[in-house]
Amino acid sequence: MRFDITHSDELEPIDIAPGITARRFPPGPDGATVLQVDFSAGARWPTTDVHELPEIIVVQSGDFHDGTQVHPAGTYIYGHPGSSHHPQSTTGCRLLVILPDGEPQVA
Repeated sequence: MRFDITHSDELEPIDIAPGITARRFPPGPDGATVLQVDFSAGARWPTTDVHELPEIIVVQSGDFHDGTQVHPAGTYIYGHPGSSHHPQSTTGCRLLVILPDGEPQVA
């Protein structure tokens, strides 16, 4: 059995918004997108995040606020297609974000 192994420190950070960076892992053969997303304390996603496709979030550290509830480290969140939230963190957090169907196509 073969494994492809990548450590997040090997990945170039992508600035998403002030205080929010992402590192994109190589896609798997099924096309899933996997990101490590870091929020600095007080960072907020600039718009409402609306999901065309499912999104899985695992809070790895810190507290993640979805605009309604605060989710501590260890929380698993499944966002169904059509769901939305206002991602932010008061304390800062690290998320593992999985888009099982890949990223939405931009027209």
